[in-house]
Amino acid sequence: MAVLDFLLRRRSSPKAPDAEPLLHRLTARVPRDGAPGLLPSGDPAVDEEERQLAQRNAAELHLLRRGSSLWLGQSRRLAAIASSARRRDPDELREAVAGVEPWELPSLLEALAQRRDLPPSRLAEVARIAASRAADFRGLAAALALITPGVSAEDLPLLLVAGRSSVLSGVCALAIEGLPSEAIDPALLSLARITQGLGAALTLERLAIRHVEEPTLLAPLLPDALSLAAAIPDPLDRAYAAVPLLEVAGPDLLDDHPALATSVAACLDATSRGGWNGGPGPGLGRLPNASHLAHALLIRPDLPEEARRAVAHAVLDARPIPTGPIRLAAEDLLRAAP
Repeated sequence: MAVLDFLLRRRSSPKAPDAEPLLHRLTARVPRDGAPGLLPSGDPAVDEEERQLAQRNAAELHLLRRGSSLWLGQSRRLAAIASSARRRDPDELREAVAGVEPWELPSLLEALAQRRDLPPSRLAEVARIAASRAADFRGLAAALALITPGVSAEDLPLLLVAGRSSVLSGVCALAIEGLPSEAIDPALLSLARITQGLGAALTLERLAIRHVEEPTLLAPLLPDALSLAAAIPDPLDRAYAAVPLLEVAGPDLLDDHPALATSVAACLDATSRGGWNGGPGPGLGRLPNASHLAHALLIRPDLPEEARRAVAHAVLDARPIPTGPIRLAAEDLLRAAP
C-alpha cells in the first residue's frame, strides 16, 4: 500500500485543479465490507454521468481503430508528454493529456512507445503524481494509462482502487498488462473480483484476449473467470466478457468442470444477444467454440435442466442462429420439456 498511501497523502501543487482529487473521492466510496464496486457518490447526477461515460467508453473501445496513426498530427501533444516526463512535471503532463478521451488511451500508448525520447520510468513517476491530483475521470484515466510503461507491483493498490469504477477498470486492466507476464493474470482476476457490471466485463475480456493464441495457459483461471462473467447482471454487458471467454474455453470444459454448466449457460445467453440481434459481439452462430459448448450442454441430460433450457432458448433466439445438430438439439429439448 506504500504507493497508494503516498499518493493519497501528497498535497496538490498550487497549479493543480481546485476540486478534491477524484482518487480521494473514489477511495471514500469503497465499501467497508470489501464488497465489489463503489458506493453511490451521493449525487444522482454524478452517478448517471459516470454510468454514461462508462457505457460510451466500452462502445468506443470496440469501434475505434487502434494504431499510432490515430495520433498523426498530434506530435506536439506527444512531445509535451515526453517533455513532462523528462522534466518530472505533473502539471505539464496534465496539460498535455487534456482532452484525451479514455477510449483513445490504448492508441496513445502505442504512439508513445515509438518515441525514443521518452523515459518509461520517469513517465510512470510523473503519472503517479498526476493521478493523485486528477479532478475528473478523463484526467485520472490518462494518468493511470501513462503509468503503464513503468508500472510495478507497488502500483497494484492504486489500480485496484481506481479500477472499482467501471469508467476506469479498462484502463487499469491496460496498466496491469505492463506487469511481468506471470503477474498479469492473477492481477486481472483480482480486479475483476472487485469491480462490477461493465467494469468486470471489460476486465475479463482483456484477460481472455491475452490467451487467444495459447488458450491452455488460461485453463487454471477459467472456472473463476466464467463464474465472474456469469454473475454480471446485464446480458449486454456480460457479452463483452462471455464472447472471448467461451472461445478460449477448451472443447472438454464441461467434461472437466460440469459444475460450470450454469455459468456457461449464462455466458451463452449473453452471446445470443450479439450479431443480428444488435448486441456486442458477432453473435452465437459465428462463434465456433461457443456453439460447440452449447451443443455439449444440450445433449448432457446429467447437467441441470434449467441451464440446458436456457441454452436451448439462447440457440433459437440467436441471430445468426447456429444450424445443424445444435439447432435440432435445442428444438428437441424444448419440445420434450413439460
